[in-house]
Amino acid sequence: MSSSPFPQMLKRAHISTYDPLITRIYTSTPSSKSQHSDWGLKFPVPIKKGPRYIKFNSLDAGPGVNCDWRSGEREARFVQAWGDGTVRWQNEDEVQSLPFLTKAQTAAFSRNAQSDDYLTEQIPSSESAEDQLWMKDVESMSEKEFELYLEKIRKGRKQFLDQKLNDISTSIKETLVLPEDNTLIHLSYTGKTPSNSTLNYQAALTTSELRDVRSNKLNSKPHRTNGLVYSAKPTSSNEYLETSSKKGRVLNKVSRYDNTQNAFRPLMGGGGNNLPWIVSLGGLTGKTITNNNRFTDSNVGGNAYMNNSIDQTDYTRSDTSAGVGKFRIGRAEMGSNPPSVLALKDSKYTNNGTKLTGRWRQSTANQPSPLDTFRFDIDLSITDIESEVEGAEAGVGQPGSREWVGNESKLNKLTTDSWQDELNLGGPRRDRQKGEALDKLKKREREATKETMSRLHRLLNKHKVDAEVKETEDGQ
Repeated sequence: MSSSPFPQMLKRAHISTYDPLITRIYTSTPSSKSQHSDWGLKFPVPIKKGPRYIKFNSLDAGPGVNCDWRSGEREARFVQAWGDGTVRWQNEDEVQSLPFLTKAQTAAFSRNAQSDDYLTEQIPSSESAEDQLWMKDVESMSEKEFELYLEKIRKGRKQFLDQKLNDISTSIKETLVLPEDNTLIHLSYTGKTPSNSTLNYQAALTTSELRDVRSNKLNSKPHRTNGLVYSAKPTSSNEYLETSSKKGRVLNKVSRYDNTQNAFRPLMGGGGNNLPWIVSLGGLTGKTITNNNRFTDSNVGGNAYMNNSIDQTDYTRSDTSAGVGKFRIGRAEMGSNPPSVLALKDSKYTNNGTKLTGRWRQSTANQPSPLDTFRFDIDLSITDIESEVEGAEAGVGQPGSREWVGNESKLNKLTTDSWQDELNLGGPRRDRQKGEALDKLKKREREATKETMSRLHRLLNKHKVDAEVKETEDGQ
């Protein structure tokens, strides 16, 4: 009886193939790891002391034969810190390189706060709506209308494919050898066609239907604001959820001699205290926006703890609470150059091409991690700069509780210049005394009244002297 051809077919199918070089990380319970050396493999891996997460290069070699393991703590902690989905990572294609504009150029985009219907006030030309691209409202279609719409798209699929193949350069056409290479799905996931080509095709069908003079369908004129549309998804949900800010530590300020910093110095208006901070959070580093440095660097009301905990770098790490705070992620970009999947298997050849006998001895510490192939660019804004000890003493409480609502962070104190004035208004309630503010206010009113009366007396005396001099001159 011949064996079934299904395993070979499944092995050759694109839907079931995977890259064996992708790192697979294993973990185990403490009891299972210490008593049975069980990591979920078909052979035990005795590791008495080591990391909680490990990764292997050769899984089928058997125990004691080329069973080299490495720590997977870095990848596991990265997933724990950034894998909750609260931060939307952008790729390099989504980020548009917009030119920097001056304040005079951006003044035209400023919106009047008193105008509630700003869009209706700006009356565009009658041709502005016709020049834009419009698509069918799929959400409002019935099942029958949607089937007819799909049938219409299928009829033009062959023509659409021929057009995309003609647009491809000759060098790329030479790589399309197999029949399955000349398909829309292959051109799409290999990046040989633009990602918005299918959307443009649907928009072209709708435009041809609107401009068809022989059509007997009534189509309403497209509205310039597209009717009801969904707003763009923010980069991070922290813009609405203040409690989802990530905890980090400020390391140091960006050097004013940095090449990238010098390129933007004319726009930032000098250096000094307005340079951004380098913040470490979740195993990555990001830069803060310069707007926060303008008021947090200033020593308002004698609050020197801000400068001591952030502005000055504690290289000795003697103060564990220095620079610790919460930061909001405004933009997170992830790029992969070189490729994101990296061969971690030991090389059989040296740099000069000579083959070595036996195993290629290379230190595992020198082997790069898959995270080293990514480039992360994060923009941060300061939410709170309070140490854990001070936060515990303040009794912040659970989010939503009375203590949490009434708590005022040190950052809010810095942004308010008048909370530490002589009346002590706006400060924490625990620092106030009953009737103290009223007594100080009455005292200030009495001093103001006394000062006003003295000014009036000086003015009257001055005018009285002037009147006497004038009478003397008239008499003479």
